[in-house]
Amino acid sequence: MSEKLNLVIADRDTGYMALLADYIRETEWSKRLSVRQVTKPETLREHVRSQSAQLYLAHPDFDFGEHAGGCRIRLYETKQEAADPAAVTGIYKYQPLHQLLGKLFELYRQLSATSGSNTDKDAAAVYSVFSASGGVGKTTVSIQLARAFAENGDRCLYWNMELVPGTYMPKEADAELTARFVYGLRANAPWIGDCLPGILSRAEPYGFDYFSGFVKAKEALDLTRDDVLKLVEYVKRTGRYDVIVFDLDATIHDRAIAALTGSDEILWIVTEDGESSARTFRFLAQLDQWQGKGGSPDVQRIRFVMNKHTGYAGNALSTDGMSDHRAAPISAKLPYVPGWKHAHGANRTTPEPLFYAGIAKLASDVRVGRGGGPGDYRSDNKIAARTYP
Repeated sequence: MSEKLNLVIADRDTGYMALLADYIRETEWSKRLSVRQVTKPETLREHVRSQSAQLYLAHPDFDFGEHAGGCRIRLYETKQEAADPAAVTGIYKYQPLHQLLGKLFELYRQLSATSGSNTDKDAAAVYSVFSASGGVGKTTVSIQLARAFAENGDRCLYWNMELVPGTYMPKEADAELTARFVYGLRANAPWIGDCLPGILSRAEPYGFDYFSGFVKAKEALDLTRDDVLKLVEYVKRTGRYDVIVFDLDATIHDRAIAALTGSDEILWIVTEDGESSARTFRFLAQLDQWQGKGGSPDVQRIRFVMNKHTGYAGNALSTDGMSDHRAAPISAKLPYVPGWKHAHGANRTTPEPLFYAGIAKLASDVRVGRGGGPGDYRSDNKIAARTYP
């Protein structure tokens, strides 16, 4: 969970500053912000010089001085000043305080991401669930993984990135608001934080938020590599979540490649049949095509997860029986559940304790240091990717 941000407010209007400071201290914002008030320009410059805060909200009459440091946002008296693209980044002073603080925090996240001042410690961990084949239970694993993270105390977001999402989650995202969110993302608009809550729903009683997918397939198809990289970076730095699970299509479209590239870890779902292994190694080889195109997924971040396990497979994904033998380690095995053929998503719950025990262990393993533990020899993944014909 992110630490509190130190906020310095600089304005000669002491009544307004007291009102804003009291609101922060008496509401949920007190968990995210620690506030100080400044009425003299020289005091503000001293705060900046000593780097006593990460965030400064100052009236245009206040000079920040010559020293660098901190995220600086202006507090404008008029809407016209706040909306002026030629002006220094800022927000309109006279608006509901919860909206002002929401926009302030959103601007901080955007400016910090741009400047690189945000740390990985402040960002959510991003896990993409992927497969080279359809029908392997990828979405079931994704949803149950989100549930396990939430039950473990993490603030979790499940985001469906499939071209045509299934009906696993009960509530569709608002199509108009989703389109506005994507537009704002492309334009780096400060108001996209207002859109995000409207396109998300809560999976009750499991305790995680979800985006059920794009209602119109064309919107998903139109997403560029940059769009998806911005999306991943944005949601991981909102401060709302500890963990984000992206459920991806079994495709090498740019939107999937970008999500894989922006992930801390890739959970690659496979099954016991030979076709799953063959397609997996061919996909791994194809990933090299994205080298030099803004980066490609790091195959050493892949954790192979065998779903629908019946007890026949060993501890490695392999191409036994083919002319060119390849192998890569399997990190987790989830048992085959015949009764789930006619059940959906989050409803695939108890009484299947063995499956959920495997999911819970997988969730715990990937959260340890955001990476694999001893014995997870991911260098083998890189060898497999580069040597498959």
